[in-house]
Amino acid sequence: MASIVDMSFSTDLHMRLLLSLDRGHNLQRAVAEAVRPGSRVLDAGTGSGILSFMALRAGASHVVAVDRQHVDVARALAEHNGLVDRITFAETDLMDLDIPGVDVTKTFDVLLSFIYTNHPLVDEARSRMVFALRDRYGAPDCAVVPGVIRYQVTGCERRDWDLHTESTDLRYAVDLLNGCYGLDFAPLVELTRRELAIKRSRPIDPTSRDWRPPTRMACIRFDREDVRLLSEPQPFVEVDYTGDAFTPFPTELTLQAVSPGRLSGVIWTQELAHAGRPLWTTETFSPLGEQVQVNVGDTVLLEAGEQWRATNILGVREVKPATSFGR
Repeated sequence: MASIVDMSFSTDLHMRLLLSLDRGHNLQRAVAEAVRPGSRVLDAGTGSGILSFMALRAGASHVVAVDRQHVDVARALAEHNGLVDRITFAETDLMDLDIPGVDVTKTFDVLLSFIYTNHPLVDEARSRMVFALRDRYGAPDCAVVPGVIRYQVTGCERRDWDLHTESTDLRYAVDLLNGCYGLDFAPLVELTRRELAIKRSRPIDPTSRDWRPPTRMACIRFDREDVRLLSEPQPFVEVDYTGDAFTPFPTELTLQAVSPGRLSGVIWTQELAHAGRPLWTTETFSPLGEQVQVNVGDTVLLEAGEQWRATNILGVREVKPATSFGR
């Protein structure tokens, strides 16, 4: 079973990110604003190396580019473009906080940390890690890019996918597999079931075969034909890297229905921002373990604790009808 706090990148996914030209323009502007002539830059999660190359163009004297995979691809691009002499590459897992060949001294003026997967249950650990990297390797006035990550949450009725339906169909597959092979595949089916809510959390398919540059990669949203919003968007958490330390994400949330319907889950809207401007926004989805019917004014209390962090499934603690208030 793939780890929920992980996201596997392939080389073609790096290509698709580069082809997101609106996203690329926003990145170039943010890096150019943060990097000053002579800056030392730590590129945490370098990927294809594009942010390191942008930093050098903006005047950085040296960049340390770190990733846990595909460092050979970034190095090949640096060599091909005559930039390799000003970049030190390191292949390691940043979660370990130890970067080979880098002394633990306050030497970096800029920390580039575009490592988010756009879902708060994954990015909570990554935000904590960025604070730790800043404190361990950054100069006292180290600039972190992006500097702010915001999450909003909106209750919704998702019409294109339903957790209960897919889980039911998957359970039916056990009988088919057992009958065909004469073996009990229940453990495999259970692992697959546990991943369903994670696999269906994103609006787009990252394995698309269309190589044309997308027109809206800087704002990835679910099609509103498939998702009907039942509450107003409300703040869930804001991470500000000018702050002193990381604050854990909330373990519960409250929604108030402004439209009647079948509440099947929530849309998380993540906004990455720098210098007061959004760089891009992305939506992801968490289903409820149990769908609930809501009317206008109803209040729903949801649990975003250990179960959600393990499965991407939110628990329903209580539904308070609008008529229960003021009694």
